[in-house]
Amino acid sequence: MAATVDISRSVPRLGLNRAEVALAIGVSVNTVDLMVTEGVLPRPRKWHSRKVWLVSEIAAAMNEWPEDGITKQREDADDGEDWRASA
Repeated sequence: MAATVDISRSVPRLGLNRAEVALAIGVSVNTVDLMVTEGVLPRPRKWHSRKVWLVSEIAAAMNEWPEDGITKQREDADDGEDWRASA
């Protein structure tokens, strides 16, 4: 017997493709690629040829970005550490 899915029920998204990441954070897909290269966004997960970014990892990376107008380093940050997310 085949399983049925109730499409009227909202299912939380756990992963996003490249275009969805760009849309979610308000940048172009090329900027997403640049942000991954620069280390400000995590690298995607890969299954076969499909690449997926975990929503939780994007949120965690963005929480590490500096706040606008804040120039002093956070007290809990190590000296010399870069604020960029590690992949």
